[in-house]
Amino acid sequence: MGRSGARAVLRLIAAQARMSALAALQYRLGFWTEGLLGALWSAIGVIPLLVATSYQETVAGWGPWELMAVTGLFMVFSGIFGALLQPALIESMEHIRRGSLDALLLRPVDALALCLTAAFSPWRLTEAAAGAALLVVALVKVGAAPDLWMIGAALVVIAAGIVGLYALGILALCASFLAMQLQNLTYLFDALLDFARWPSSVFRGPLKALFTFVVPFAVMTTMPAEALLGRLAAVDLGIAVVVAAGLLVIARRCWSASLRRYASAGG
Repeated sequence: MGRSGARAVLRLIAAQARMSALAALQYRLGFWTEGLLGALWSAIGVIPLLVATSYQETVAGWGPWELMAVTGLFMVFSGIFGALLQPALIESMEHIRRGSLDALLLRPVDALALCLTAAFSPWRLTEAAAGAALLVVALVKVGAAPDLWMIGAALVVIAAGIVGLYALGILALCASFLAMQLQNLTYLFDALLDFARWPSSVFRGPLKALFTFVVPFAVMTTMPAEALLGRLAAVDLGIAVVVAAGLLVIARRCWSASLRRYASAGG
């Protein structure tokens, strides 16, 4: 994709985000109510952590406020998923079900970019903002003072986590080409994301490998927290980047294969 193509995609994303925000702000009370409820619902997930730490000082080597840092990152990713990815997946799956995806494929912009920006729910970004605030509070409580290297490593891992999240979304979208009634898969994805609120050290064996290399929840929440706490090894930083890049390549190839099948079916 050249510079002109990248600019076109960015203009498209900005235009669709603006339209979604304007539509949401038509009902301002609902906008803020739903946003606050989303943040509250995620915050309720702190209760199991409080219960666990009330019986022992640490959980899998993580203290109470260190667990809160992981929870804050979970809320950030949950907000990003709910605001940016889930609505777009649902809208795009509906296009596939109705057979109206052809209209997107004929436009002079990458079809995948159109599908991934088909809809937004801006109010869910309040959940991400609340998660960022909880992360800052947690770091202050544990007395962490991240230097530039630690902050940079955390930002790299967070970016890798976002790439991994979108790669999984693309794979879910590809699955909808095979079964037209897979819109509920996005809600299953949302429920599965709940595992990301726990540090990866809680899991053992196959589950730990699954949540690191296949469904990279560790990259999304545990590794950024470790980076900010000064615990992330350089090799883990490399693993995060490689896992995200690998998932993105696989997802893109699956998308291309799905489009070929869709085109032949539409004949």
